[in-house]
Amino acid sequence: DVRKFATVSYVATKDIQDDIRFKYLGPEPLDKTFTAKIFFEQLVKRPNAPIKQVLLDQNIIAGIGNIYSDEMLWLADIHPLRKVKDITMTEMNKLYEGMKSALQKGIDFGGDSTSDYRDITGERGKFQGKHEAYRRTGERCRKKGCKGTIIRIPFMGRGAHFCDTHQK
Repeated sequence: DVRKFATVSYVATKDIQDDIRFKYLGPEPLDKTFTAKIFFEQLVKRPNAPIKQVLLDQNIIAGIGNIYSDEMLWLADIHPLRKVKDITMTEMNKLYEGMKSALQKGIDFGGDSTSDYRDITGERGKFQGKHEAYRRTGERCRKKGCKGTIIRIPFMGRGAHFCDTHQK
């Protein structure tokens, strides 16, 4: 990965739990054993942090990146700067469902090639054509009944994209 977001390593299955590269990764969010309860327990490990920051922390939950965090927060109607401790259980459940939905949609459309991602055959993914928040700055929100606009704010050296109306 030219942006240094990933490496490729070979590790024997029997050694994977003890390998330093995997030892501190959070749970895999699409694993069948990853429940809403576990999701909540992971997030509340950082109660005073902004939810987007916690979602991006690979030690909390593995595999959620900037694009997917924007999309799942949009789906759950949650502002990216809200502190974890201020999110209700109802909202947590909605965020859990939004997480599963956004990640599965990314898989279904072959990943996101907004930047330089290509699959193993060199093909571009198509998820970037399905964004609801990410890189839609200045566009109308597409959530049913919402008249908001997608805005972008700087966040952790990246951007956070969200609706100025329905994401509270």
